[in-house]
Amino acid sequence: MKKYSVLENQEFKFREIKRRDYNLIKKWYKNSNDAESISNNSTKRISPRKWYKDYKKDCDLLIYIIEEKNIYCMPIGAVILRVIDENNVELGGYVIGESSAKKQGYGIKVMKLVQKIIFNKLGCKYSYLKVNCSNRPAVETYIKCGYKINSFIEKKNHDMYIMRAVNKTCT
Repeated sequence: MKKYSVLENQEFKFREIKRRDYNLIKKWYKNSNDAESISNNSTKRISPRKWYKDYKKDCDLLIYIIEEKNIYCMPIGAVILRVIDENNVELGGYVIGESSAKKQGYGIKVMKLVQKIIFNKLGCKYSYLKVNCSNRPAVETYIKCGYKINSFIEKKNHDMYIMRAVNKTCT
């Protein structure tokens, strides 16, 4: 899968992660209650060098740093995508990690740019994600961006929705 080094619009620049981003991303995800782990849901500690080397080997994993270009002019979050096949991408999660950038309406704007990456750049037909049912703000953001609840997973600690969006140009 082709990895794009830089994607941007007027508000955001998505750049592929670099090894030096490890601690920043780790901090953001640690401080975010509903975000997925960047280290493959592992609790073991791994070095930034190993983590980055593993990332570079994984052709289907795309991790971007979200840089806000107008107000903060700095990295504010990250997004994780996994290409399943030529038609399907899993949104592994995104986080607006900088506390000053939270609750500023960036979620929907970021998600719309993510969908452009998935549907226009990668040319996929479907995007899906898993989200905790209790994470109402995230569920509402995804619905506003065209995702629909596709199924439900019942787990001990947290129930999850599987949500899916369809590339409208492919239907």
